[in-house]
Amino acid sequence: MRDSRIYLKVKVKSLAAEARIIRHEETKARKWKNTTLRVGLAGHRRGIVRSAARHTHLAYGFLRGRPYKAMEAKCAIKPDWKRVLAMVEKYGADYDHGNESWQDFQKRKSEQLEHFKDWSKA
Repeated sequence: MRDSRIYLKVKVKSLAAEARIIRHEETKARKWKNTTLRVGLAGHRRGIVRSAARHTHLAYGFLRGRPYKAMEAKCAIKPDWKRVLAMVEKYGADYDHGNESWQDFQKRKSEQLEHFKDWSKA
């Protein structure tokens, strides 16, 4: 049985690398005095990349069994739970072809999604 959490781990690392690359390019744009480019890159990093990194981190933490409050103890802005749930569904419980029936897998997956609902309300 493969562990799909590894895909989320790679995604977390690649989003962190993307943010570093964008910051580097912002610095170069500042040297070139290209304000439009610098502001556009900063907006992309602070908006899209940061949001994707946060939601990926939450999905990865849930699948690793981390409590939500331990991950975001002082966060005032609630995450987009639909985005986190989509990643949990995609990278969560895997079907083990040789060792479980399809019904057992469906039951395990629905239990995981129910647990996510409780986890996200905490």
